[in-house]
Amino acid sequence: MQFPDDDNGAVLRRMHDGGDALTKPRIIDYCFAFPARSQAIEFAALVPEPEYEACISFYQERDMWQVIIKKHMIPSHGAISAIETDLAARAQSVGGEPDGWGCMRITEK
Repeated sequence: MQFPDDDNGAVLRRMHDGGDALTKPRIIDYCFAFPARSQAIEFAALVPEPEYEACISFYQERDMWQVIIKKHMIPSHGAISAIETDLAARAQSVGGEPDGWGCMRITEK
């Protein structure tokens, strides 16, 4: 399986090389960091789509607030990159920054 030569491609390549066929849907977490709780809340309000779930918490390691946007989907480079770009623009509009994405690896037994 071929993946683009970028950060998202590298993550998907590692998952695939680790035994994940990347064909089964799972929850993907898109993470964003904010200096203030009010910014995190404002960002969460900018993501009203029913297919997303927003979770707000204090991000102790960075002394910031974190919003994790969860979406159940099949991991693909195009879809992940498009969602990440869209959500990053929304986060940046209220003073936040993207902090990566992640999901569980699913391997066939």
